[in-house]
Amino acid sequence: MAQEQPVVAILGEPGTFGELAQALGRAGAQVLVTKTSNELLDADGMIIPGHTSSLETYRTVQSFDAERVVGRRVAGGRPVLFAGAAFGMLFETMDDTTSAGTVEVKGMGEWPGHACKLAAVGAPLGVQQLVPAQESSLLHNLPGALRYKAEDGVLRWEFEQNIDYMRAPAVSWTQTTPPYIAAVENGPLTAVQFCPIASGEPGEEFMRRWVASLPMTGRMPVVVENNVEEN
Repeated sequence: MAQEQPVVAILGEPGTFGELAQALGRAGAQVLVTKTSNELLDADGMIIPGHTSSLETYRTVQSFDAERVVGRRVAGGRPVLFAGAAFGMLFETMDDTTSAGTVEVKGMGEWPGHACKLAAVGAPLGVQQLVPAQESSLLHNLPGALRYKAEDGVLRWEFEQNIDYMRAPAVSWTQTTPPYIAAVENGPLTAVQFCPIASGEPGEEFMRRWVASLPMTGRMPVVVENNVEEN
């Protein structure tokens, strides 16, 4: 039987992230929550959901040995989505609050730049309007504003956008003072600062668009039991 829906693997312990899994199901995906490398590699799409902070999310990714999986997927053109607090870990450095104050720690380094504590620079969270990049394929004409909950954000885009041999990432911004990066679409790698499942219909529409963009490879069984619990 031909595959009818893309399979999306959420990085996490089985039985968690029920709300996200249900949203992906409504968006047209078959969903499993897993920390198994082969399942993460073989799924049509992979999602890294945010935890409390970018640093905590990064430590979770490392504990599952999933940074290597992300690298292999991106190198092979296989879609990966980072959402919410997972956004900041993709940059070179991010803030960590310690007893001695705020210090910079190393991130994944997928893009140059620094994820700071948004509260420290007076950047507002909550429901905010989006200024989508002209080249965005996922964010134009969403039916409303999006909700931002992650405490870490990026105020400057430092990637060289004029490299002849590669397509520049599409970078979208919040309509705030100061503005911060709302999303980056970089080939198979998509990262959003906003929380899709907390953003109502605009977040649902974003998820539908991302799921619809996934190629169905047939690498995993057509029928996947959703191993999640309802929240």
